[in-house]
Amino acid sequence: MCKGRVAIVTGAAGKGMGRSIALTLAREGAIVLVNYRTSDDSAAVVVKYVESQGGKAAAFQADICHQDQCRALCDAAVQRFGRIDICVVGPGGGWHPEAIEKLDATAALDDAHRELAPLYNLMPLVLSRMFAQNWGRLIGISLLLSKPSPSFAYDAGKAARTHAMMRACGAAWRHGVTINVIAPGPVGAVDSFQDAIELCEHGPKWQERKNVTPQDVAEGVAMLCSESGRFITGCELPFMFR
Repeated sequence: MCKGRVAIVTGAAGKGMGRSIALTLAREGAIVLVNYRTSDDSAAVVVKYVESQGGKAAAFQADICHQDQCRALCDAAVQRFGRIDICVVGPGGGWHPEAIEKLDATAALDDAHRELAPLYNLMPLVLSRMFAQNWGRLIGISLLLSKPSPSFAYDAGKAARTHAMMRACGAAWRHGVTINVIAPGPVGAVDSFQDAIELCEHGPKWQERKNVTPQDVAEGVAMLCSESGRFITGCELPFMFR
């Protein structure tokens, strides 16, 4: 349970892991700030559903690759809900599958920036608050590096994000804050919001799933944020595909 904890979930208005994470943390009692970049209508749907279930949520537009927008996002969480307990960093680099000898340096460097900028922008903002309260959960969505994708630049960017988070976990632990990474392979979207709800509620689509879904990732995040995850830090939680 995450009852009363305030969670910033980045990239939470699409059809993927972010939305499922926001819905699942709300299911577990967290107060959720639904971050989005462009999908304001979709963010509003998530907030409306959470509130219809008796939970608390709000939406906030911010491109987390920009430091000033990350600061505004964190300020909004504190102003609206009083604190930041959980931060899930999801959005990252683009998908540019290509052979290494045909690498587009500009696109590759942009991938690296988009993997590290959200983390570097948000980490000092959220960790300073978490350290002050001696409790916090910082979770990053990365990649199952033992199963490389066809995109060299994408893999390298994810590896950099993972290493940066693992490097920070020791210092954070001294303040009662855990830092962990969720490491799936490619996770398909859930096109229907109703299907996302059914998965979150462990209905038939959950019971009948044949492969990893955004909801599987969301359950991992919920566990790491719960009392059961109290002593788990520096973990790369993998999800294997059939």
